[in-house]
Amino acid sequence: MRTIKQLFQQKGLTFIETIVAIGVLLTGVISGLTLTSFTLNSSVASEGRLKAANFAREGIEVIRQIRDSNWLAGNLWFSGILQDPDAHYRLIVNFDPASNMWTGEDQAANIENCVACQLYYQPTSGVFSHDAGGELTSYKRLITINQICWQSEIDDEAILLDGQSCTANTILVGYQLTSQVTWTDNNQEHELKIVDRIYDWR
Repeated sequence: MRTIKQLFQQKGLTFIETIVAIGVLLTGVISGLTLTSFTLNSSVASEGRLKAANFAREGIEVIRQIRDSNWLAGNLWFSGILQDPDAHYRLIVNFDPASNMWTGEDQAANIENCVACQLYYQPTSGVFSHDAGGELTSYKRLITINQICWQSEIDDEAILLDGQSCTANTILVGYQLTSQVTWTDNNQEHELKIVDRIYDWR
């Protein structure tokens, strides 16, 4: 099989053969560029999803840490997770480098309409937080809490819907936590959710 160079060197090379040779060459170059572009886009998408998973897991772990701290301090296990549990069931968690502490802040809106859910990168501390003033990112995070109630009559637990509370005939024994993260890359909207449960006893 002759190479492209040999085709060009051949005497009497026709115009059609020249066009075919250039077409073959361009096809190879374009295929290589397409593969490279696809690989780069896949790498960016994977990095974005990994960050989102870390943000979502962080939200769950912060609330678990608040629960554990309440145990050690002898407080009610759910103290300080929500500022007003009777009025709200959604919150954001934020790290304060100055006090080296995590705090929760109740939210009324869903993640699409939640301005406070926006995450910013703080270059001085190297952390991501909900405090405006850092570098704006496309990530937003919101944690939704559903009460888990123990029903003695049927000896089983029930996970309530958003905003519902345990009744007088049931006991609050835990929370189902849904940590939701949304972000944008390549002009596409993405969403990731992590669901976990924490209880009074574990």
